[in-house]
Amino acid sequence: MRRIRYTKYVPDPAGEMSLEDLLGALSDYLLQSGFQDYLSYYDLPNGEQTLDDLKRAIERALLESEMLNDELREQLQQMQAEGSLDDLIDKLIERMQQEDYISIDQPHDPSQRSSVGGQVGEAQQQSRFEITDKSLDFLGYKTLRDLLGSLGKSSFGRHDTRDMATGIEASGASRQYEFGDTLNLDITATLSSAIQREGLALPLNIEYRDLQVHQCEYQSSCATVLLLDCSHSMILYGEDRFTPAKKVAMALSHLLRTQYPGDSLSLILFHDSAEEVPLSQLARVKVGP
Repeated sequence: MRRIRYTKYVPDPAGEMSLEDLLGALSDYLLQSGFQDYLSYYDLPNGEQTLDDLKRAIERALLESEMLNDELREQLQQMQAEGSLDDLIDKLIERMQQEDYISIDQPHDPSQRSSVGGQVGEAQQQSRFEITDKSLDFLGYKTLRDLLGSLGKSSFGRHDTRDMATGIEASGASRQYEFGDTLNLDITATLSSAIQREGLALPLNIEYRDLQVHQCEYQSSCATVLLLDCSHSMILYGEDRFTPAKKVAMALSHLLRTQYPGDSLSLILFHDSAEEVPLSQLARVKVGP
């Protein structure tokens, strides 16, 4: 007789964890701006990000953040005691790469000759990584949600003006149709105009001048220029002011891009000089001269 043996299901932490929650816990590490603080958890020489740094940051996030439930936290502590935590971190990094949250730059082959001459040093052999646009978009959304989370439920709306236009939502008096208007006819006003002109008779002849359309509030596009100070005054006296400013800039960028798609947004960095930077590089900018 064939036997079937049932065992208790043990979830795989690497597959059970939400990568978005992990990115949220790593946001301070991923959005560093070149500020080095001896009290900081993350100390990156020259602002470089290596896979070893990422592993240490993930380990700290897993052990100290509140992203895990009690069951996963207990399993994680057991893995740490058994010395298998590094395998879990490697699997998480592999998932992040597969789901396009990070891109990994593999080190050069030491057997190959360097293009600048000399030997390949240890620093050159370390794997580097970069966060992708998908991660940047999520971090911008998370920052916006954190900033506006205390405001309660509210719709973002659009840019209102004093002008009127024709549209689907009627919020003003009707007016005569003009070429180019949205053909959202006010049937009652149109029929009334035709009846007043010809009287109540059938068939009712409706002419071009009888057409009446609803009016709604005209919503305009807007051009926004975002100025971000990246001079050393943003990190004077041992306080990082640049990273919080960059987070607010990312939140504003995400808000304009998603809620006001017709708007244009430009980013200007200023220090000793000023230059325009692509918005895709906003999360990667650092404190300048």
